[in-house]
Amino acid sequence: MFSHFKNRNYPALFTCYIVCLLLLNGCKTDEVKRLPVINIMTEDAIEWEQSIPCLAGYATAADSSTWPGKTKFRGGVSSKYGKHSYSLKFVDPHSLCNLPANRSWILNASYIDKTFMRHKICFDLFLQMGSHNNAPLCGYAMVQENMVPKGLYVVMQRLNKKVLRLNEADTGALIFKEPKVFYNDTELPSRSEGAQNYHEQKYPDFDQQDRNVVMDELRSFLLHASDEEFTNKVGTLFDLRNIADWHLLLLFTNNSDGLLKNFYLYKVDSSSPYRIAIWDYDHSFGRDGDNEPNMLERMADEHRNILFDRLLKSPSYKKALSERWKMLRRNNIFSEENIARMMTENDAYIRSGIAENTALWPIDAPDYFDGSDYEEEKERILQYVPLILDTLDRRFGYVNE
Repeated sequence: MFSHFKNRNYPALFTCYIVCLLLLNGCKTDEVKRLPVINIMTEDAIEWEQSIPCLAGYATAADSSTWPGKTKFRGGVSSKYGKHSYSLKFVDPHSLCNLPANRSWILNASYIDKTFMRHKICFDLFLQMGSHNNAPLCGYAMVQENMVPKGLYVVMQRLNKKVLRLNEADTGALIFKEPKVFYNDTELPSRSEGAQNYHEQKYPDFDQQDRNVVMDELRSFLLHASDEEFTNKVGTLFDLRNIADWHLLLLFTNNSDGLLKNFYLYKVDSSSPYRIAIWDYDHSFGRDGDNEPNMLERMADEHRNILFDRLLKSPSYKKALSERWKMLRRNNIFSEENIARMMTENDAYIRSGIAENTALWPIDAPDYFDGSDYEEEKERILQYVPLILDTLDRRFGYVNE
């Protein structure tokens, strides 16, 4: 399968490089964590559409390994940046960054977020909110392509049937990435004849079983069900604990992009309700999706999402949302202290790779809205948090006693 690597001594070269790297790392102070190194080795140029064979070298301070797999570049809007993200799929499950072993991984370039924290903080918050929520577990690594340094990356679980714990024996298990179910008619993306998988069905495999009609029916219910039918059925169709937490996270992070996309919608089995698993949250904590600063000058319009719009007309949902906010505040999940703690923990890893990443990808490049650096961008998050807490505390009637 990987015979085309036989004339290239990639593993040996990688091992020699890592020995030198670890000797250098040994000179660093203990307060900065040592980042693992991932070296993606290929014979052919990496493509965007088609995965190609690769060997992935993985080295930590304690050990190094080389594993076969496939890789390709990935990304939508982010593909225009010079620093690319990678999709990495191993032949066998392996652990990266002390995360649970899996075959599929995303190496997120996090180019536009100079803190490299926005994704991880949002994902960790959602998981902290309750076991009914799902989001990728993340770590950090330095990435190379054929020994050429590419900088600091966020290593992310791919949200697949294993991570979302689907019951594969049940025909009702589903995963859709960014289905167009929450759009109103004026914002709904056009449906071209060539794009059959309109709602981005991920499981079951679209080529074997097209379940897009299920999403069409779900959107029709949200748009056209009578108030009585909506009230009676919405709690059985959706896990409203999960939906309320998603709603509050979007408000807390002021993530306008996440209202209609940047999520997975899934069902574990036929009898389970739909749940949201979040994805892609660099549009958050004081920055818009185009990287423009936004310290609450522009607020996410939750009514653009037709599910939220209908739920907010229900006094019981509004009350539940308010009580949930107060509980999360009392439990210190939505708090300045919790965000600062997570940032400190992340910083211990990130700092060891910031200088190299900045040398490769200058902070004043034309793709950025401004020339703020890592420290300034961390401060932006810390300044943003009390602003949004005050705004939402007043909305939901929370008094910090």
